[in-house]
Amino acid sequence: MAPIERLHSMRETAVLWHERASHENASAETRGALNAWLEESPEHSAAYQAVSRTWSALKSAAQDPVILQLRQEAARRLTPAASAGRRPLRWAAAALIILFVGASLWILVPRAGFDFSPLAWLKSETRNPVTQTYTTKTGDRLTIALDDGSKLTLNTATQLDVTFSKKTRFVQLARGQALFEVAKDASRPFVVQTKNHHFIAVGTAFDVHIETSQEKLTILEGTVRAESVEPGTVVRTTVSAGHQLIGRAHTEDQVVRVDPERETSWRHGQVIFDNTPLSEAIDELNRYSSIRIELADPTLANLRLSGTFETGKTSAFVEAITAYFPIQIEHTDAQTVVLKARPKP
Repeated sequence: MAPIERLHSMRETAVLWHERASHENASAETRGALNAWLEESPEHSAAYQAVSRTWSALKSAAQDPVILQLRQEAARRLTPAASAGRRPLRWAAAALIILFVGASLWILVPRAGFDFSPLAWLKSETRNPVTQTYTTKTGDRLTIALDDGSKLTLNTATQLDVTFSKKTRFVQLARGQALFEVAKDASRPFVVQTKNHHFIAVGTAFDVHIETSQEKLTILEGTVRAESVEPGTVVRTTVSAGHQLIGRAHTEDQVVRVDPERETSWRHGQVIFDNTPLSEAIDELNRYSSIRIELADPTLANLRLSGTFETGKTSAFVEAITAYFPIQIEHTDAQTVVLKARPKP
């Protein structure tokens, strides 16, 4: 038998023995047979130890950022694109185990003998991707040019992590809002992850906004595939330019038509309201300033407001609404402006 064939045969046998012996119900007869096989040759023992080390390394590396990213990418790739409905994640996880173990046991061993580090190899295959963290404070904006030609613009009070590998461009948006102008690269999907979604593009422009109770995806150009991740299921929706996906936990995502320029007017330091409830307008303006506007009278919340206002200009906004509506300032200090209804004459 040729050396490489003997190596494959030995490796296959070692994997099978490891599987049998690792089972919690493995019998004494099975363990005895394993010991007999190990004693037949030092090469048998070396092969078995290599398999054992691989499994130990896989367990210890399960939460490594590189491995987590590969798991996410594999789960997306392993689920057929033709399935537009719900499909259990267990299938993807099982297939991932097959691929991951296959890569470690069947590729790494012949490449590096019986002494190797699966995690080191996986990191080398992804070019040791480095994660960059970007943040903005209240009222700030930040524009970032990425190495691939993409551009990110962070809105107020935003935090995100960027990790690029040779196969994936990955962004984790922890909080806030960001506009993504993605350079075209069909071989490397651009993935934005939030708490409840994956937003996947190859070359487009879109905005992602994490709010207290919902997540919004607004498409300026092209299309983006949104994957809503519920426990045990993945639901896919393709969202095109001029539309917005609104996602809330434990509810079905909704897609509505919007004006993308109005939705992303924050890029120019403005917010545009169109028949917007006053309470929502105040919540939006409060995002950009350390001075908070509050309504002492709940009946004012449903007043409707239209107009364009500069972000961070709290005094100008208060001046405008107190002139337009029957509203007056009840109290003001360095941190708060409290509004109430103006008494009727």
